[in-house]
Amino acid sequence: MILELENLSALCEEKSQKSEEIERQRFYEGMAVAYTTLTVKLTGEFDYIEPAVIDELYKAMEKTSQQSEQKKTDASETCSFCQRSKEEVGELAMGPGVSICKSCLEFGVEVLNAPAPHS
Repeated sequence: MILELENLSALCEEKSQKSEEIERQRFYEGMAVAYTTLTVKLTGEFDYIEPAVIDELYKAMEKTSQQSEQKKTDASETCSFCQRSKEEVGELAMGPGVSICKSCLEFGVEVLNAPAPHS
């Protein structure tokens, strides 16, 4: 599972860099953050992620998997991570069945940039 999450994160980062559309870049950046955050938590490298955040990441990952299986392309009007509406948070980066608000995307970047705890 960890290897698959790492592969998905790398793929999303690659697609983000190659995309010319800002919406697609944001979507792929958000998904890379989500996959990397899950990987870090599962490997025990980041002990203090709130359980609610992990639950939301899992839900978003499940939605993405279900959407790709069903090949649907409609996007959500709420953030897939915090569940707040577009009216509450402003612009959402949208993808196939998932979306992320600026606040959740910034939190994910903070998580990735945080120093690893010493064992």
